[in-house]
Amino acid sequence: MLSQPVFGDRSLTQAFYQAVIARFAEPLSLSTQALLEECTLGFAPCPDGVKTFFIIAPSLDAAERLIGKIDCILERVAELMAGVGQVALCIVPAGSEGDRSVDLQDLKKVPPDCLACKIFTIICADAATDR
Repeated sequence: MLSQPVFGDRSLTQAFYQAVIARFAEPLSLSTQALLEECTLGFAPCPDGVKTFFIIAPSLDAAERLIGKIDCILERVAELMAGVGQVALCIVPAGSEGDRSVDLQDLKKVPPDCLACKIFTIICADAATDR
């Protein structure tokens, strides 16, 4: 008798995503790596079900610098993270209720209504050549 697959195992899923995130910045420039080290990274579906890679920047300045490097970030996400359809570059807006008590290393404490995000769609090179 075949054993049941363990793909539903939460700890296995978490370990997989942690490994993907750990490898994400490796080929990027040192300045981009330094910026990403200040950020919190994670995955979640958006309301319409598209799997999203979240980058929560610690400040507006850091987010603006990441926007300047967004092309290489999107390229890396498309290369490493099959099935992820968009990248959300987020900050906790100054003056929001969550701003005072948010520990960005613990995403469970970040209320979603206290994030400001810019969404970037990932366009697969394979899909573009098929059209």
